Amino acid sequence: MIGLMPVKLDYALPQKFALLETLYRVLEEEASRYPFVCEAGCADCCTVNLLATGAEARYFLDSLERPAREALWEKLLPYKGKRRLRPRVTPNEMAALLMSGKEPPADEGFVFEPCPFLKDNLCSIYERRAFICRTFFSLKKCHETKEAEAPPEFLSLSTVLTQLIEEIDLAGLYGNFLDLLLFFMERERASSPEEVIIPDELLSNREAPDFAIPPQHERYIRQFLARLYREPVGDKTFKELLDEVKEGAQVKEALSFLGEAL
Repeated sequence: MIGLMPVKLDYALPQKFALLETLYRVLEEEASRYPFVCEAGCADCCTVNLLATGAEARYFLDSLERPAREALWEKLLPYKGKRRLRPRVTPNEMAALLMSGKEPPADEGFVFEPCPFLKDNLCSIYERRAFICRTFFSLKKCHETKEAEAPPEFLSLSTVLTQLIEEIDLAGLYGNFLDLLLFFMERERASSPEEVIIPDELLSNREAPDFAIPPQHERYIRQFLARLYREPVGDKTFKELLDEVKEGAQVKEALSFLGEAL
């Protein structure tokens, strides 16, 4: 969808980081209300298949000094081009297709390969991990039951927040976290960053056509969003800053065109 959508890779990054941090914090507070059993050393769900936005990848890279970035580049180079989960559409594109009665294409490439950021079954980038990693919770030990078990309303909330994370990075990118990191580091290393071509496996983010809220979870999710939207982010509320970032992205005309194309 890159051809249909404007891409502004460096737009409003400090504001996007502030929004991400607030959303992460409020989600953590919500998760603490559940008797989840996840603990340090649980790593069955930590694979190379994690999906994220460009803002999340940049949020992690922003925490690294140059030597650490060089080490990361060398660490991830062997993963360039390797098979792993890569999305065919973004979460909000999927929602738009479903709302129009069309079947979204299935994602491809899932492999059972450990995440390269695992060290002794611990996440080495825990404080700056992607949103999807922050939603992996279970009421039972995965290594015992062979699958995670989470409350249905919490799964619905995770889906809605995935759409909201995409909105935060409007005019940014979406894809596999490793692909995003490799692209942004390649761009940083290039003498002419603007000439580095966005690879086909990275998609352009779009605005949510609506949030995918099952009727039975609507009250729960709307209460959470109301709380999140009121959270202060600097001298603004989360919602005020989000609206300001979205307005500045100036993608409404392109989004209208995309809606007609779908």
